[in-house]
Amino acid sequence: GGEVDVQKAGLMGFTCMCDRRRRLGGKGTVVMPTRVVFKILESALSSSSNGDLLSCLMAAIWVLFADTDRSEAQKIDIAELGQRILEPFLASNDVGHQANGLNGMAALLACSTKAAARMLQLSQVPFTAIMQSIQRPAPGPEGKAAQGYAVDCFFLATGDVATRQAIIGCGGIEILIMALGDGQEGSSGQMHAKLMAVLSILAAHNKDVREEIFDRIDFMVQLRFALDSARESANAARAADKEAKKDRKGAPTMLEARRLLRALCESCACLTIHGEFKEVLFSSKKTLKAIQDLPNAQDLAEDPQLAFFYASIVYNLCRSTEDKMRPKKDQFPYSEMNDDDLNAIEEFYEKMPQEGRPVKNGEVDAGSKELAAKLRAWCVLESGKKVASNGAATAPGAGSSLVGHLGKCAAIGSVRVKNLAAFVMKFLCQEKEHRPHIVASGGVRTLLGLVDLEEETARDAARQALAQICIVTNPSMMNYSEQLDSVRPLLQLFEHRHELLQFEGAMALTNLLGANDELRSRAVQGGGWGSCKDLLFSDNEKVQRAGVEAMCNLCLAPEVLELFAEGKGELEIKIFISFSASEDVQMALASSGALAMLASCDPVAEQIVKHEKVEVLFDTLAAAEHPGVQHRVVAVLGHLFACEECPEELKTKIKGALQAKEKKGLQSPEAASIVKELLQSA
Repeated sequence: GGEVDVQKAGLMGFTCMCDRRRRLGGKGTVVMPTRVVFKILESALSSSSNGDLLSCLMAAIWVLFADTDRSEAQKIDIAELGQRILEPFLASNDVGHQANGLNGMAALLACSTKAAARMLQLSQVPFTAIMQSIQRPAPGPEGKAAQGYAVDCFFLATGDVATRQAIIGCGGIEILIMALGDGQEGSSGQMHAKLMAVLSILAAHNKDVREEIFDRIDFMVQLRFALDSARESANAARAADKEAKKDRKGAPTMLEARRLLRALCESCACLTIHGEFKEVLFSSKKTLKAIQDLPNAQDLAEDPQLAFFYASIVYNLCRSTEDKMRPKKDQFPYSEMNDDDLNAIEEFYEKMPQEGRPVKNGEVDAGSKELAAKLRAWCVLESGKKVASNGAATAPGAGSSLVGHLGKCAAIGSVRVKNLAAFVMKFLCQEKEHRPHIVASGGVRTLLGLVDLEEETARDAARQALAQICIVTNPSMMNYSEQLDSVRPLLQLFEHRHELLQFEGAMALTNLLGANDELRSRAVQGGGWGSCKDLLFSDNEKVQRAGVEAMCNLCLAPEVLELFAEGKGELEIKIFISFSASEDVQMALASSGALAMLASCDPVAEQIVKHEKVEVLFDTLAAAEHPGVQHRVVAVLGHLFACEECPEELKTKIKGALQAKEKKGLQSPEAASIVKELLQSA
C-alpha cells in the first residue's frame, strides 16, 4: 500500500508543478525535455495504474512542451518528441504499458491535434496500436482501458484529413463497426458515442464511404443512441460539478463532456450539408430531435465553438441548393476577423472532407427547396414538442426550442455564428404562419442583435426578417423595448436599393406605429417622416403606397402635427390631396385618412383651407365610390367646414359638394351621417 501511495503522490506532485508553471505563462522558465523530465515520464508511463492521474500529467506536460513562446534554439518538434516518449510503450507487449502509451497519445491529441496527427504519419507503431486495441482488446480491465484510450485517439484525430483517409484505407470502418456492436453490449454509452462521432465524420468524407457505413448499420438509430448518451454524460458532469463531488462515480468532467458534444455537433454539421442525408434525417424525427436537443442553452452560452457547430447545423437544415449565401473569402467577415475567429473557421473547414466543404459554385447538393421548407417548418413548429415512439410530434412546447437555442448562439458567438443566425432567421420567417412562433421564442430580440452586422447580406437578412415579423405581428405581442428598438432598423430599410426591402420596411413600420405615441415620436426623431416622404418618389407604386400608409400613422405624432401647424407641410398636403384621388384604393384610403387626421387638428386645418389644391377634394369626393374613401374625404371636408379660418366662399363650395354627393348616393353610412349633421347645422 505504501509504495502505491508514494507513486500516486509523486504523480500528483509533478502534475501540480507543471500546472503551476503553466499558470505563470511568459513569466516562467521555458520547459525543455531534459533527461530528468524524460526519466519522470518514463517512470510514470511504465508503472502507473491510475489512468486519470496519468492523463492529467501527460496533458500538463504536453501543454508546456507545445508552448510557442520560445526562442529559435528552444523550439521543439512535438511530433518527434511524442514519438520518442510514447512509441516504446505503444509497441510494448505489456497491456498496461500499451494502455498508458495510448493514454499519453490521447492527451497529446487533445493538446495538439496537428502534432499528434503528424506523429501518426511518422511511424506505423501508433496507428497499429490504436487499431489493434480497438479490434482485439486484451482481456481484463487493462485491455478495456487500452480500447477506451484507442477510441479516444481516433475520436480526437479524425479532424485531420490525412488521418481520416488512413483510417478508411486500412479497414478502419470495419473495425469501428465491430467495436460499435461490442460497445452496445459491454462498453459505456460514452464510448459508443465517441465511436459514432468517428463514424459520422468518416461518413461525411465522401459518398462511397457514407453509403458503406449506412449499409452496414442502422445509422440513424445508432446516431440517436450516441446523441442521447452524450447528452446524459453532459448532464451527469453538470450534476457532479454542481454538487462539487470529489468522487464523480464515473461521471466525466465537463471538459470531456463538452468535447464529446462538440465532436458530435461537428459531425452532424458536416453531414447536414448534404441533401440526401437531410432526406433520411427528416424521416427519422427522433434523431432530428436528438440533434436539436444535444446541447442545452447553458452549453451554447458557455462554449463558442459548440455554438458555431450548432448554428451550422441549423443553417444547413434550413438551406436548399437554391440558397447561395456564403460570403466570399476575400470579403467581410473573413477580411476583418481576428486571429482566433479566422483560426476557428479555417480549422473547421480544413477538418471537413473535400466533398463537404461549402463551395462557391454550389456543387454540393443541399437538397430541394421543398425539403428545406419542411425542415424549416419542423424547426419552428415542432422542435419544441416531444416526440412519441412512432416519431410523431406530441405535446406542444413553449415556442420553438431551436429558435431559443439559436438566440444563445448569436448572443455569444463569433461574427460567423451571427451571420449564420441571421440567414437562418430569414429562412424561418419566409412563411407567415411561422412568425408568431418565432416571436414567442424570443426571435425578435435575437434579430435586434443582428441588424447591425458588418456583412451586408447577413445584415439585410436580419432586417428583412424583422420587418416580416412586424408586418403581421400585433405590436402588443412584443415587449416595449423590442418595439422601440425595432424602429431604427426598419427605417434603415427605407434607404435600401432593393424595392422589396423598402416595401417590407414601410409595411412593418406602419403596423408598429399604431401601438403608441412613444413609437411614433421615436420614428419622427429618427428621421422617419422624411424617409417616408422619400418613398413617395419611388417608381414602384407599391412602395409609394407603403410610404403613404406609414405617413398616415405618423400623422398622429405631436411632432408631425406641429410641423403642419407651422405651415411647413405644404408639399405633404399637396401629395395627400393628389393621392386621395388615386385609382389604387389602398393608396386613396391611406392618403385621405392622413388628411382626415391632420384636419381634425384645428391649427393644421387652418393650413389646409389655405392650400391651393384644397378644392381638388371636391372632385375626389364626386368620383369616390369606395365607402372608406367617401368616409375619409367627407370627414376632411367636415373638419375644414368647422375650421374658424375657413372662408365663407369655401364653406359654400363644401356644402355644395356634400349635397351633390348625398343626392347621388353615399355608400358609406358614416359619411352619410356626417353630411346630414353638417347640412342640418349649417
